[in-house]
Amino acid sequence: EEMAHLKKRKSGKWTAEIRQPDNKYISKTFLKKSNASNWAREMEYLLDKQQYEDFSDSARLTLGDLIMRYRDEITPTKKGSACEGHKLNLMLRHKIAKCRLLELKAKNIFDFKSDIRINRKPATINKYIHYIYTIWETARIQWDIALPSRNPASLVSKEKIKTKIDRILSPDEYRDLLVAGSKSNLPFLADIIEFAYITAMRFGEITKLEVKDIDFHKSIAKLLDTKNGEDRAVPLTKRALEICNKYRFRNALFDIKRDQFRHYYEQACRRAKIKDFRFHDLRACAITNLFLRGWSIAEVSVVSGHKSWSELKRYTRIKPLDLVKKINEGVA
Repeated sequence: EEMAHLKKRKSGKWTAEIRQPDNKYISKTFLKKSNASNWAREMEYLLDKQQYEDFSDSARLTLGDLIMRYRDEITPTKKGSACEGHKLNLMLRHKIAKCRLLELKAKNIFDFKSDIRINRKPATINKYIHYIYTIWETARIQWDIALPSRNPASLVSKEKIKTKIDRILSPDEYRDLLVAGSKSNLPFLADIIEFAYITAMRFGEITKLEVKDIDFHKSIAKLLDTKNGEDRAVPLTKRALEICNKYRFRNALFDIKRDQFRHYYEQACRRAKIKDFRFHDLRACAITNLFLRGWSIAEVSVVSGHKSWSELKRYTRIKPLDLVKKINEGVA
């Protein structure tokens, strides 16, 4: 049975000590004997009801300790490991990483949010806050580190994200972007833009695609280990095959890292005077074009790799103007 013991220190303060059945001590020092006695009674009650949580081991840990462990153990198992590692390293350089876990409050996270807001979109800021939430839960549940069950990141409100992106290129913009791409110092920029525009492939899928995974006779590209963890085969148009053929002497068609590519792509967008258009939006252009040609949801999802209509719908950007001609067909 737990027994509390009160001890007067030389300084005049009082320390309450409780020995647990496993011979582990918990103790706390107070200015007054009455406070020490009250705390001891409360702890004995919690221990008796088995509601006491011992945070002494986690008291010395900082948020930075958890971030580093997460970065080294969990991040490498993910698809976007390089991008996530970059974000976690930024968090480690911020003063929030020095915060002791048991002293981490919502205010520290609000301050961190304010500091990283410059030049970052709401969705990116939310991602950083979600990292803190996920790392805390991983430590508590997966690593069995004693932490309060209330996650401080859950008290921080999310940034409002504007309504979904509804941007696709007009025919003129697409032509201008290809022209700007052809003048780039990256020799294959125009080809990779055109390839994305006609295949609906993601950047990561395009840059991972190897020549050996292209069947030139059947006009099919096999994409291995895609974003949702599955392989998928994508039918290729004659033009897409022509582009593949240009690079068939390589291992990978387009071997380039995302950050390096972004520099050339954004440069081409500026030259073509195209604003607010990400490379990923070329996927939406391809999907929208297939629907406008009369393809069914089932057919388009084979190309795009989406599992459900709700996911695919986000990439479908058909405008009322696109339907004027169709609605008038066959009308007297």
